[in-house]
Amino acid sequence: MQVQAHFSEIRRAITRQLEAATESARVLVYLLTDRNLFEVLVSCQRRGVVVTLIISDCDGNRQSPIAWERLSALGARIFRLPEVAGCGDEFFCLIDEATVISGNFRWTSIQDRTSQVSILTQCDSEVVDYYKRAFARLVDEPWQTVGIDGVLPTAGGPNHDRGLSPYQDPKLEELRLQVRMMEARISAVETEIADMHRQIHLFDHQQEQAIGDLMRRYLDLKRRHLQAKYRERPEDLQRRQAQAADDVYRQYQEARAAKSDEEKPEMLDPLQQREIKQLYRKLAMQCHPDRVRDEHKGHANLFFQQLQLSFQNGDLVSLRKLKIKIEAGLGSKADLITPDQFQYLKKHLDELERTLSQRNQQWADVSHGQSWKELSSTPDWTEWFNQQAKRLKAAMQHYVTEMKDVSQELRA
Repeated sequence: MQVQAHFSEIRRAITRQLEAATESARVLVYLLTDRNLFEVLVSCQRRGVVVTLIISDCDGNRQSPIAWERLSALGARIFRLPEVAGCGDEFFCLIDEATVISGNFRWTSIQDRTSQVSILTQCDSEVVDYYKRAFARLVDEPWQTVGIDGVLPTAGGPNHDRGLSPYQDPKLEELRLQVRMMEARISAVETEIADMHRQIHLFDHQQEQAIGDLMRRYLDLKRRHLQAKYRERPEDLQRRQAQAADDVYRQYQEARAAKSDEEKPEMLDPLQQREIKQLYRKLAMQCHPDRVRDEHKGHANLFFQQLQLSFQNGDLVSLRKLKIKIEAGLGSKADLITPDQFQYLKKHLDELERTLSQRNQQWADVSHGQSWKELSSTPDWTEWFNQQAKRLKAAMQHYVTEMKDVSQELRA
C-alpha cells in the first residue's frame, strides 16, 4: 500500500509497524538522528524483537547525539555502510520477515515541516524475499560487517571459508543494490497504479450495468428541461446552461458507445486479487520495454500491452498463459539490463529516482481523483448504486414536474 502524507503521519505509521513486530526488525536507513524512532528500535530489542540496523558511515551519524551503545548493549546488531551520495532519504524496514516498508522518508530530527513524503508497505512474499536477500547480502559480505565501533571481522569468521574472490568496490556494490531496490519500488508503485485503474474499470462497468440507462434518461431529461427553460426565457444564462447539459448528454452517449465493445472485467476474490497483483508485478519487471535490451523491445512492447489489458480485465487465465510466453520469448532475468560501471549506475539511479517521482505523482493523481475517492469510500457497491438510483429518480421527478409547469405557462 502506497501512503503519501505529512512527515509526522509517516513517522507514526513506521512506529506502529515497528511496535507491532514480534520477532525481528531489519532496518536500513542512511541517516538516523530522530530520537523517537531510535527509542522505538530500543523498545523492540528490549521486548525480544531481534533488531538489525544498517546506517551510513557518514559525519551525520558519527556526530549524532544518538547513544548507539544502548541498542548494541541490548544485543542488537548495528552496521555501517560506506556513504553513497544521493541516497540520504531512502530507507527500508523488513518486519517479522512478513512486511516491507520502504520510501523516501528521512529518519532525522530536522524535517521540512510542509513537505509531503511517501512510503510503501508491502506484504507480498516475493517482495519480502527480495528484501531479505538484499539485507543478507549487505550484512554478510566481509566489507559490510564493520561494526558500529569500526572493528573488522577476524580471520576464521563467518566469511573465512568463502575462498578468494575478485575485489568488489563497496560503493559499486551498494550502488547496484540501490538500483535493484529502486526498481523494486518503481515496480510496486506501478502495480498499485495499475490495480487502482483495474478497480476503477470494474467499478465503472458495474455502475453501467446497474444505473447506466437510468443515468442516460436522467441526463436526457435534464437537457430537455433546460432547453424548455431557455425557450421560456431566451437569455444568455439559460442558453449556456442548456448547451452545457446537451454537451454532457452527448459525451455520455459517446463514452457508453466506446465502452460497449469492451471485455467484461472479472470479479476476483481476495486470494485471486493477491495472485493477480503478484503475477502482474513479476511479469511487468520481465517485459517492461524500459527494462529489457534493445533487441527485445519489440516483443516487450507487445507483451506489455497484453499484460496491461489482461490485468485491467482481471483475466487470471490469460495472465498465466502470458507468463509462459514472456519467459519463453524474453528469456531469463539475465537478458534484462544489468549495468555494472559506477558512472553508468549513478546515471541510471538518477533516472530511476526521476521515474519514481513521476510514478508517485501519477499515484497521487489517481488516488486524489474523483473516481478513486468515490470507489474507495464505497465499501458496498450495490448499496451505493441503489442510493444513486433513488437520487436520480427523485431528480427526474423534479424535472418532470418543472417541465409540466413550463408547458402550462407556455400554453397560457
